[in-house]
Amino acid sequence: MVSLAIFLALACQDGEVDRIMLRFKQRIPQAKDEAQWKRLLAATRAELERFLKEKPKDKDAHRAALHVAESLLSEGALEPALERLNAFLKDHPDSEHAPSARFAKGEALLQREEDAAARAAFEEFSRVHPKDDRALFARLYAAVTLQNERRYDEAAEVLAAARETHKDRRESWGALMQLAVVRHAQEKNKEARATLEEVVRTCPDREAVELARRHLSAYLKVGDPAPAFAERDLKGGEFSLEKHRGKVVVVHFFDAGLMTAATEADFLKRAKGAFKPEELQILGVSVNPDAKDLSLFVAEMKVDWPLHLDPKGYDGKLARLYDARLLPSLTVIDRKGRIRFFNLAHRDLRNGIAKLLEEK
Repeated sequence: MVSLAIFLALACQDGEVDRIMLRFKQRIPQAKDEAQWKRLLAATRAELERFLKEKPKDKDAHRAALHVAESLLSEGALEPALERLNAFLKDHPDSEHAPSARFAKGEALLQREEDAAARAAFEEFSRVHPKDDRALFARLYAAVTLQNERRYDEAAEVLAAARETHKDRRESWGALMQLAVVRHAQEKNKEARATLEEVVRTCPDREAVELARRHLSAYLKVGDPAPAFAERDLKGGEFSLEKHRGKVVVVHFFDAGLMTAATEADFLKRAKGAFKPEELQILGVSVNPDAKDLSLFVAEMKVDWPLHLDPKGYDGKLARLYDARLLPSLTVIDRKGRIRFFNLAHRDLRNGIAKLLEEK
């Protein structure tokens, strides 16, 4: 999903478009769930479209057009977003906002899983706008496209080079964290731990250090038997690990009241749809003790895998059993009941599951 910061970053002047975007920013806290967020985006887009229709020659018309494209991307409407972005770049290739359009185009292609095209877009961005603050992120996204294609060593080279080129920037530590994920996805966990240990040892950012320590703790459990449990799901059925022995199992802890839960549900749906029911089982555990939030989440996202609600949340039995102290928290367990992966997402998750299913 396109960064909200990108969507808002252009609203820094004083005109009608800025007033539309200011209203949008003021309404953001009112969007409590995915449905409200989409309604807010649609309402803002309608205002921008009306402005474009009434004032197509206005000096801010091209900026309004870009905001429309970015709102579509934020909403997940990828095809119309790409159409708008391509039209913008065709009509305004040298605009001061062209870098934002090029970056958003790469994001849209990445979401469409057009990895080669996305990589080309991000490489073009890095080449055309080398001094833009987003050049580092363009290289990280280019590495993601290589991860998606299981070209892990090439991804690692891109990340190492990005880290070296931008090592004076705080965000460059993100390249090392991503490199650890690449090595973990390869099951080169010794190398992944070494990368995380470097972050712990040398990174000045306390938050990044704590995250690296958390991942280190998780990776030490790789290969161990997954903790067994037997509870009841929301429908009163059996919610246990043993019931699904012989399948790859994903144990997913989430907070049904957070907007991130919808994003996680989307990539889990994609993973579920890529495999046969007898191959993969997802088990969801809500750490939000509010049953109403969970009911709304299920109704909105149409989640069809078993869910367990523990009224004690993070202090509940399963959260403590799987050391789910922070989110995201996702554990992938192989056919034999052993822990193999932690916190893989999107295509990395599907690739990891596919790898485990290839094992006999």
